[in-house]
Amino acid sequence: MDGTTVNVELYCHPLLLGDKKVIQTYVRDITVKKESETRQKEIIKQINELSTTLVPLLEGIAVLPLVGSIDEERANQLLMAVPVKVQTQNINCLIIDFSGIYTLNSIVREHLFKINSVMSLLGVQCILTGLRPELSRAAVQLGINLASTPTMATVKNAFHFLGITSSK
Repeated sequence: MDGTTVNVELYCHPLLLGDKKVIQTYVRDITVKKESETRQKEIIKQINELSTTLVPLLEGIAVLPLVGSIDEERANQLLMAVPVKVQTQNINCLIIDFSGIYTLNSIVREHLFKINSVMSLLGVQCILTGLRPELSRAAVQLGINLASTPTMATVKNAFHFLGITSSK
């Protein structure tokens, strides 16, 4: 009413009023809904950014813990962000831990296994840990060759593979 532009939803419903065809129209201000959606997208973006955090363990060694459900957008973000972070943090061995992942669709699986190939091209050794049987089968079905990539049951096993032992 004051001339401010607002987002609206418009619903038009044809009706019969007596013998006349009319259209009943509803106009609803959805400005608050749009603001909420924008905030939600920002929160998801921040969560996804946190989910690409490399956890440095020792000089040149880091873990990428994958947790929760991964959709195509998050998989793309991982594929774009992880190589940059690996280079800026001078990582030469990346342990990618899948133990927090339960379900992945085929497109997402393909993106995640591409990270391994990208790391190899950058001269970074990857060790995959926590692969569940269904993820392993999916990798084989996709034709992903992990023969040159060490795979371990746990991050602890990866440490032993790298010759790192507990000081206890």
